[in-house]
Amino acid sequence: MQSPISPSCKKGEQDVTQTRQEAKGIDLLTPPHSSAETETKSVTKPLNSTASSPNHHDYYHQAHLSKAQFNSILVNCATNLLKILYFKQNHHTCDTKQVKQFIIEILKRSKTSIQSLQLACFYIYKLIITNNANLPIKCQHLFLGLVIIASKFNQDYNYSFKSWCKIIGLNEEPKHIKHLREVEIQVLSLLNYELGLMGEKYENWCNVLFIFGYDFIKYQIIKQNSSNGDIFSNDIIWDLDVSSYSSKLIKWWQFFQDLKIDNLRIVRIRFESYFTQQLNEKVFIVQDATKKRCRDDDDDVTVTLFNNIKKIKV
Repeated sequence: MQSPISPSCKKGEQDVTQTRQEAKGIDLLTPPHSSAETETKSVTKPLNSTASSPNHHDYYHQAHLSKAQFNSILVNCATNLLKILYFKQNHHTCDTKQVKQFIIEILKRSKTSIQSLQLACFYIYKLIITNNANLPIKCQHLFLGLVIIASKFNQDYNYSFKSWCKIIGLNEEPKHIKHLREVEIQVLSLLNYELGLMGEKYENWCNVLFIFGYDFIKYQIIKQNSSNGDIFSNDIIWDLDVSSYSSKLIKWWQFFQDLKIDNLRIVRIRFESYFTQQLNEKVFIVQDATKKRCRDDDDDVTVTLFNNIKKIKV
C-alpha cells in the first residue's frame, strides 16, 4: 500500500504546488468562529528540506515547536478526538487521564510513526461523522485497533498479533490473539474498510488536525532574541478550565459533523493561516531586549497576565 508520503503521491503534490504558485487559492481557516485576519509582521524562518511533509514538526515551522511539543499536541489531538467520539455515547466511558496515558504508552512501546498516528486520528474523525453506536465499550480498545490498522496501511511489514500482545503487556495465549483479531475486524467494519488517505487530502487533514490540537492551547509564549531573531524559549500553556474544555469539545463535534471528507480534496487548509490569526491573541512573541521594561510597565498586558498563569512545558 502507498503511504501518504509515497513517491507517487509526492509527484501529485508537486503538481498541485506548482499550480498554486501560479494562482493562489483561498485558505479555509479553522477552527470555526476564529478571529478576523490581521496584518502581522512575520517572524518565521524559511522551511528546510525536512519540512516538506506534515508528519514532521518543522512543517509547522511558524510555531517554533520542538519535536516533543509537536508529539504532545498530536497525543492531545487523539485524546480529544476520542472524547468527542464518546461524548454522546451511552454506557461508554472515556476518562481523559487514563486514555492519554494509554495512548502515550502504546505509541512509545510500538514505536508508531507520526503519520500512522495522524491516520488513526482521521479514522476517529470518520467514526465521529458516522454516529455509529456500536463502538467498543472502552475507547482504549478502539484506539489500539485503529493504531494496528493505521500501521498496517502505512507499512507492508508490521507487527504480528503476537507482537502486539507483547506490546500491550499480554502473553501470547490464543484467547488474547483472538481478541485482537476481533478488535481489528470490528474497527474495520466500523470504517467500512475505507482506509485510504493520501496526497493533498492527507496534507489538508494534517493541517485541520493540528489546528484542532492548537485550539486547546490557552497561550503560547515565544521568547526571541531581538538581535539575531533566534528563539531561546517556547512555552505552551494548556487550557485547563473544565468549562472551556467542554465547550471546545462541543464546538469541534459540530465542526466535524459539518466537515465533508470530499472537501479535503478541494479546499486548501493551512495551519500557517490559523497561526497568523492567533498572534497577539493566543500566541505572544516576546523580545528579550524589552523584557525588563515590560515588567515595569503596567500597561503591558502580556507580562502581567502570564505572571499569574501556571506554565506547563510540553
